[in-house]
Amino acid sequence: MSAEDRVPPAGHEDALAELARSLRIMDALRSPGGDAWSAQQTHASLARYLLEESHEVIEAIERRAPASELIDELGDLWFQILFHARLGEESDPAWGIADVARAFCEKMLRRNPHVFAADAEQALEDPADVDAIIAQWQRVKAAEAAQKGEGTGRTALTDGIPRRLPALQTAAMAVHRARSQGRLDALLAAADGETDGIEGGRHARALLDLVVAAEAEDIDPESALRTLLLRAAEPPEPGGPFDPQPDRDADPSDPGPSGAVGPAPAP
Repeated sequence: MSAEDRVPPAGHEDALAELARSLRIMDALRSPGGDAWSAQQTHASLARYLLEESHEVIEAIERRAPASELIDELGDLWFQILFHARLGEESDPAWGIADVARAFCEKMLRRNPHVFAADAEQALEDPADVDAIIAQWQRVKAAEAAQKGEGTGRTALTDGIPRRLPALQTAAMAVHRARSQGRLDALLAAADGETDGIEGGRHARALLDLVVAAEAEDIDPESALRTLLLRAAEPPEPGGPFDPQPDRDADPSDPGPSGAVGPAPAP
């Protein structure tokens, strides 16, 4: 049985119809006589919108927004993917959404042999072992890089990580690589050696330890901290446990159960 045979049939005619409809809409926007703004865009000019829409999707997830809002934000992100693919059709050599989808399909087939390979049952000793699945993915990825001649020049743990990523997320990716390559102790030792030479180095080293602990539990520290701040920064519920004025109608001269008049002194 081939890898393709193991892919379940689509069975989603409505989804395929809407995907085709979105392609027609994108083509109409970009084509002559379509939308003037769309006609002026380039890959570079659209980059900021791709970043913005990605963050809005993340925010909707972290706020536990209603499904309708998440769907809308994902639609905005889909527009960016469609737009870049449509621009690709105007490139030389030309490429398009079919190439994007094909690249995705081929990558998934290659990097998930425990699902799609002809001998899938022998790919992993325990198909439920997530750590083994991740290690398998990294092995296939490394083999792909070596085949492209990229393996020998990429030795730093941060190589290939986008520089625009937040520091906590970058650290989590570097720690994950270090752990999978057996270099975590070396990374931490190197960090110890750099602590004194960096302003705030002691705090940065403490943050790195937190990242290591989070990564060990498969937690994204960037997302976790952002979610915590988002929820903690919400205005307190009136009368709730964190309301600084839980009883706005109370008589300030009433000593209350403690016998003290007025608010308690700050510690």
